[in-house]
Amino acid sequence: MTSSPKPRFFYGWAIVAAGLVVFALGYGVRYSFSVIFTSLLEQFQWSRSATAAMMSFHILAYGITAPIAGTLVDRLGARKTMSLGAVLLALGAATSALGSATLWHYYLSFGVLTGAGLSLIGATSFTRVVSNWFEKRRGLAMSIMYFGSGGAFLFYPLVAFLVEKVGWRGTFWVEAAAVAVILLPLVTLVVRTRPEDRSVLPDGKQVPVATPAGEDNVAAFPAEDWTLAKAVKSYRFWALCLCAFAIWGVTEQILLPHQVAFAEDVGYSKIYAASVLALFGVCKSAGALAGIISDRIGREVTFSLGTVLGVSGIVALMLIHDVSQPWLLYLYAILFGLGSGIILPTVAASAADMFQGKRAGTVIGSVWAAFAVGGTIGPWLGGFIFEVSGSYVPAWIVAAAMFVVACGALWVAAPRRRVMGKAAVVTRK
Repeated sequence: MTSSPKPRFFYGWAIVAAGLVVFALGYGVRYSFSVIFTSLLEQFQWSRSATAAMMSFHILAYGITAPIAGTLVDRLGARKTMSLGAVLLALGAATSALGSATLWHYYLSFGVLTGAGLSLIGATSFTRVVSNWFEKRRGLAMSIMYFGSGGAFLFYPLVAFLVEKVGWRGTFWVEAAAVAVILLPLVTLVVRTRPEDRSVLPDGKQVPVATPAGEDNVAAFPAEDWTLAKAVKSYRFWALCLCAFAIWGVTEQILLPHQVAFAEDVGYSKIYAASVLALFGVCKSAGALAGIISDRIGREVTFSLGTVLGVSGIVALMLIHDVSQPWLLYLYAILFGLGSGIILPTVAASAADMFQGKRAGTVIGSVWAAFAVGGTIGPWLGGFIFEVSGSYVPAWIVAAAMFVVACGALWVAAPRRRVMGKAAVVTRK
């Protein structure tokens, strides 16, 4: 069998690089809410639960749109889907800057528009695309891409600085401009849905062009073609949904919208708290790179390692009562950042391993929708628990418990049992 010349550079890595930038800037818009949150409380005097519900609406819209995003990538292609997402994300940030003292305006602008836009340009779409481009090095590719998600938190000090200098409205305008000027051209010019679009195979394999007479015939059984109707009949699909619900939804979305407010409550300034918690982003990026090991030691073992680190970080957060022990805030940022980073690409790679085929985008999007159910509850629940108890500690306990639940759910989903989508090759003699 002969092959076409092997390209010097595998274009899949350009897709991964684009994903890294989109994750850093796109999800930076989402998580900047943690810094803007207290400014909205000060100006409008809303309750914490009602204000945090902006993030709940954002996650809800994100989740409802996720299966649609997967379907659109499969049918229309990634560039059209992601370009629409960039437009909606920029529009949501811009209309948030125009908001008045009406909560529903922010539920629609920051909630629905930015949530739907981020879903179309974000993790669902990129996970689907990257799973097309990579097989053997899928964990590595996911880890590098999700490295950018930690970068979203590096914007904390910049967002705090902008809020101090131009106000929260001006900050939203800056975010809208950045999405329009950087992300929209990036996904339009760089992203391609499948390696076949550039005449290559996954992982940069050479394309076979002929089979000389006399060689053994090779038969490849087609990859299992998953549909949502088929997936919902599998308990492993529901276990993976529970994992996403618990860790990305409840655990992270209880903690992330409220962590700056908590630090300010115990006595730290907004800029100091944002600067320390930016360390969380650095460690999350480092943890995402550590997710590379999931290709070698397995997704479940890697997730378990992340759980130990993440829960330890939450325990450190529970021990903070004032500013007398600032090292505890640093310890939380380091441990929870590492743990959160490790599990992020691991779950994404698990979904890509387990569900493949021409219509698998809807299945993968549905896993992200399960995350959104938990993410809708998390921000509101954190604020509600604080208002009822006068403390965030019970909320942190819930977050730690759900981290453990997520770990157990991934073991039940068992991505180790089968790597789907790789053709079984039989040589006939």
